[in-house]
This record gives sequence, structure tokens and C-alpha cells, in this order.
Amino acid sequence: MFVELGKSLDRQPEGVAATVGRLRLLLIATWGVYPVSYILGMGEGMASAEQFVGVQVGYTIADVLAKCVFGLTILKIARMKSMAEGMKDDH
Repeated sequence: MFVELGKSLDRQPEGVAATVGRLRLLLIATWGVYPVSYILGMGEGMASAEQFVGVQVGYTIADVLAKCVFGLTILKIARMKSMAEGMKDDH
């Protein structure tokens, strides 16, 4: 997805390309939280309840960032592209 978003930068209207570029960085940053949470939750010996909860909290933060923020950014891009194509900003 990161590569395909990069390929699309040349075809984007002015202003949208910068947002797509930031979306690419958001993609790497948010998806990077998953392995970090997993690694931090790995401890020596048996996993404790605190480690388990820590991993789940990390996954929850990653889910909110990766899905909600990513979705809202895509909505912003769609609205910007619609306005660039002449649509009114009343939808």
C-alpha cells in the first residue's frame, strides 16, 4: 500500500499530494505500533497479567490510529479531490 500510494502522488491534484504523502507516513507509524507492542509484551518466562494488558492496550492504540485516523484522512482526501473536480462543499 505504501508503494502504491507513492505511485499515485503524480496523479493527485495540488494539495492532495501532500496529504497522501502524510498518509504514507501515518501508515508506517501506525502499523509499526503492532510489532512494538508485541515485542514489549514479551518477557522472560511466563507472561504476566500486566504484560498481557500492556500488549492489548498497545494493540488498541494501534487499532484506533491505524483505522480511525487513516479512515478520516482518506475522507479528507476524497473531499479535497471532489472539490478539485468542481463539486460543491455542501456534502
